[in-house]
Amino acid sequence: MNTIINERREREENETRQEEMAERKRREEQEIAGRRREDEIQIAEQKRQEEIEQSKLEYEERKRKDEMEFELQKIRLGAEGRSLNSNSVANQNVNSTQIKPKLEIHHLMQKFNSDEYDISLYLIMFERLAKQAEILENTWVTHLLGLLPYDVAQLIAREPDEIANDYNEVKKILLKRYKLTPEKFRQKFFMHNKNLETTGKNFAYELRSFFNEWVNRVKADSFEKLSDLIITDLNKRKVSQEIKDHFIDEWSKLISPDDLVEKLDDYDSLRSKRPRKEWHYDKQDSLKDD
Repeated sequence: MNTIINERREREENETRQEEMAERKRREEQEIAGRRREDEIQIAEQKRQEEIEQSKLEYEERKRKDEMEFELQKIRLGAEGRSLNSNSVANQNVNSTQIKPKLEIHHLMQKFNSDEYDISLYLIMFERLAKQAEILENTWVTHLLGLLPYDVAQLIAREPDEIANDYNEVKKILLKRYKLTPEKFRQKFFMHNKNLETTGKNFAYELRSFFNEWVNRVKADSFEKLSDLIITDLNKRKVSQEIKDHFIDEWSKLISPDDLVEKLDDYDSLRSKRPRKEWHYDKQDSLKDD
């Protein structure tokens, strides 16, 4: 009898434990489902907020671009007005069909992006296309402004009229803005390579442009100065890197053979601690590459 009672009690206890375990499992599943729903709601709300924020950013970006485009157009129109006023007397006999270019430059070129383009090559391309489109040179600045980033166009617009309307002056500002020094143009001239897309004519034009910029910026405006510049450059190629590093602050400014030889003699005297010896220029050797 006691055995039966014990078995029944044990069975009831097992059933109770199973019910309790089932109840705990059911509550745990409910809690997990509840947390999952809360997470889903939270994720959905976060996504909705992100979409709202993204929409705001896109709207602000569109608004900023529209405002920049509007301001850029004002700058361009202002430059065009100043250019027309300053040249009204000189152009009074020009036929209106001659003033209007054959093609709009912005249809031929993409806007300048410093991450994608080299400013010197970009300006070379602009000048060539402007000539091909028969755009009057005294209106080049007006057309160029429409291709420049807003902050750069503003930089030019703040200049006095005599500078802001002069393409050559604007070109100097742009080259300075993007840090193109005479030494940079020298390097471009000697290191520029022809790619598959460039025609031989265009490649020669680019080389000539780099050479002219280099020569003009060091003011080698006579045959004698040009000769000195080239001889000095050839001599520099024969100098060790150690010497170049020693004169690094003034190396690019040395454009006279006499000045260069004097520097090299002084350096040689200090290094050797011997009486100064002549530093000879070997014409034959200088024509060879390092």
